[in-house]
Amino acid sequence: MKRATPRNRHIGQKIAEYRVARGWSQSDLAAQMQLHGCDLTTDMIGKIEIGYRAVSVYEIDKFVEVLGVTYDALFAK
Repeated sequence: MKRATPRNRHIGQKIAEYRVARGWSQSDLAAQMQLHGCDLTTDMIGKIEIGYRAVSVYEIDKFVEVLGVTYDALFAK
């Protein structure tokens, strides 16, 4: 399967790092995203984290909100 996110972009990896730092499973993050109006499943979170699913601007906004990070932190290399 072709990667949706180039390897030099670390959005999915950063999402995984911040999720783990909070002690959340992918299911926990999916539940939090759904509570904030973003309908992502555990499978979708997994694909985002490994770069096989692109992330929309709306989803990025919600990840920032749910994870409590800045856009700069999420896009840092």
